[in-house]
Order: sequence, then C-alpha cells, then structure tokens
Amino acid sequence: MPTPPPLPGRLAFIAEPLGPHTGIGRYVRTLEAGVRASGVDTVLAAPTPPRLPNLSYRLLALLGRDLKAFLRNHPLWPRYPAADMYHLTSQPLALSLIGRRPRGRVIVTIHDIFPYLLRDDPRLGSSSGTDRLLLRLAMAGLHRADHLIANSEYTKRCVVEHLGIAPDKIAVTYLGVDHDRFRPSAVPPRIRQRYGVPDGRRYLMYVGSEDPRKNLATLVRALARVRATLPNVELIKAGLSHCAEERERLLQLATELDVRAAIHFVEDIPEEDLPLLYNVAEVYVTTSPYEGFGLPLLEAMACGTPVVYADAGSLPEIAGSAGMAVSPCTPEVLASAVLTLLQHSDRQGALRAAGRERATGFTWTSTIQRTLTVYKEVMHRPCAGQGVVSTNSE
Repeated sequence: MPTPPPLPGRLAFIAEPLGPHTGIGRYVRTLEAGVRASGVDTVLAAPTPPRLPNLSYRLLALLGRDLKAFLRNHPLWPRYPAADMYHLTSQPLALSLIGRRPRGRVIVTIHDIFPYLLRDDPRLGSSSGTDRLLLRLAMAGLHRADHLIANSEYTKRCVVEHLGIAPDKIAVTYLGVDHDRFRPSAVPPRIRQRYGVPDGRRYLMYVGSEDPRKNLATLVRALARVRATLPNVELIKAGLSHCAEERERLLQLATELDVRAAIHFVEDIPEEDLPLLYNVAEVYVTTSPYEGFGLPLLEAMACGTPVVYADAGSLPEIAGSAGMAVSPCTPEVLASAVLTLLQHSDRQGALRAAGRERATGFTWTSTIQRTLTVYKEVMHRPCAGQGVVSTNSE
C-alpha cells in the first residue's frame, strides 16, 4: 500500500494539565516533541473553559462552586486553538466532543476505560452520580472522534466489547521507554541518603498512585509474609498518593501487620532519580488488576529489575514471560513469587536479562512513527466533524 502523503496544516495536542512525571504526562510531552521534530506544525494546549460573564463565576462562588475549576477538569464546552487536526491525548477529554466538537479531524488516545467499567462498584468506582454521568458522556464522546488510539490490545478489546466501537476505528500504539535513561546503573550514595534506602537491606518497589484499583493492600500483606522469612526486605512506594483515604487505610493496615517502618512512601521524584530508584530495587511488584498499559513495569524491565505482576489487564501483554505473573489478589502467591526471586539469584538473573530484552521492543521512536502513520491515514479520509456547528479557534 502506498505511503500517505505528509500531514498538511496544523496539529493541536489537547492535554489535561498533568504533572510531567505521570505516565500520561510523559506520553504527551514525548509525543508532542517527537511529532514537532518530524516537521509537523504543532500546538500544545490544555482544555480552556469558555468565556462566560464574570458574574456567572462570582454567583456560583458564593454557593461554594468553582465553575472555572469544574470546566477545566470536565471540558463540557471548551475553546480550541485553531488547527486542522486535534489529538485529545486521554479519554476523559472526549467529554468535550459531546458539547463542542471542533471542525477538524479528531483523534483520541485511550489509556484505559476502567473508571467507566467499575463505575457502579462501591469500592472501586465513583460514589458521585455526577461523576458517573460525566464518565458516560466521555465514553459517548469517543464515538464522535474520527479515530482512536489504544495503548494496548487489551485496551482495544475493552473499547470494542464494552463501548461497541468498530475495531477498524482503533489503532494500537504501545508506549515507549527512553532507554538512554532507563537502564542498569550503579546507584550513587547520595540517592540512598536522599530517599533513606541504605545498603544492607533489600528492596521491593512499586510506582504509582494509591487508587483503590491499584490493589496495594495485597502488596502490603505480601510484604508482611516476605519479611517473616527475610526480615531485611522493605518496600519503596514511589509516586503521589492521589487518594488520601486509601493512604490512611494502607498505613493502618501496615501498622496492624507491623510493617509500617518497612514501607518508604516517596512522593514526587525528579526525572533523573527515578531510574536510579528502579536500580535500588531487587524486584519490581505491581498487583493492580486494572492496567491499560503499565509504563512503570516496562521502565523497571528496561533497568534490569525483575518484575512480578498481576496476571490481569494489559500486564501479561506487556511483560509476557519476561516477568513472573501471579494472581492479583492472593498475598500468599505474591509473597511466594517474591521470595523465589530474592532467594534464587539464578532465577533473578534470568529475569533481569529477559526483562531488558523484552523492553527493547518498546521505544518512543516507534510510538511517534506509528502515531504519525495514524495522522496521515485519518487526514485523507472524510472528516466526521463536517457540518458540526462549532468553532476551531478561541
């Protein structure tokens, strides 16, 4: 098939104002820079609330409602920069396509749809009726895009099965790893001092939030079992909490199991330190059964850190036989897998090598090239936004 001609016009990346150290933040920053470096005219913008009379904002403020903040987080009627194609870089932004779809072609990246799938679960879903309504509207907005990008085959299957979107409307584009940064490295003493992880102890690591869907209670219970055999094993839990109530529950559980002092909660980590912390750990562990991709798992593999992962979601697709798959909610099985690696250096060495080899297949260059191919294919199809009564520009 002939290669589509180069992209004409301007491409607007629409992204939520996430921190640069989040997985989605890293995806947006790397993709936009790579596409721009390829010669495409790009602009990066956050959802911008519509212009409303100041009196509207002041009246709602008197009622305790911050309308501007609400519309930034839930772009029901956003303003768009002028462009010929729009790439909405996460699925919640599809909410904007319900009220004000731009005239240009629109592509949406879907990282996962678990909040929608679990919306009625009292433990894992949202308790707010408004939030559930907004989730349903965002999922409906996906139907109004010209094309979708899923970050794994698993995510694509979820979208097809649960939202009824045709498979040929969805391209799978894996995320990548910066292999110049994420690689086996010697850990300088300053890193151990900075994060309180001295030599003489053995470390497990998890990177991510404490959202209940991450299933960290299972990891805490497994840690207690591991320490019953190897008392010098500790856990580095890296990343912002994003869920204060779940943090409190985990602290209470850790105290009850007498492992509170063995868990290091490390919040926002500078970019240059994260690969070194992966190298501190002997085993990377994730027990989340709800992952659309699992970028930290891949980063750990690239650093040569053996991984133990939940046999659920997209994780088997990403890690394959280069890691140890376990039942996500069984502390006994998880502890056994971790002990196997900690007590058998040959098994640990085999997974270090296998993980590094597996990770070489995931690069940001591939992500960028595949995304550019999607842009070119979509640009030369009829636009789903033709006839939409909305403006492209602010």
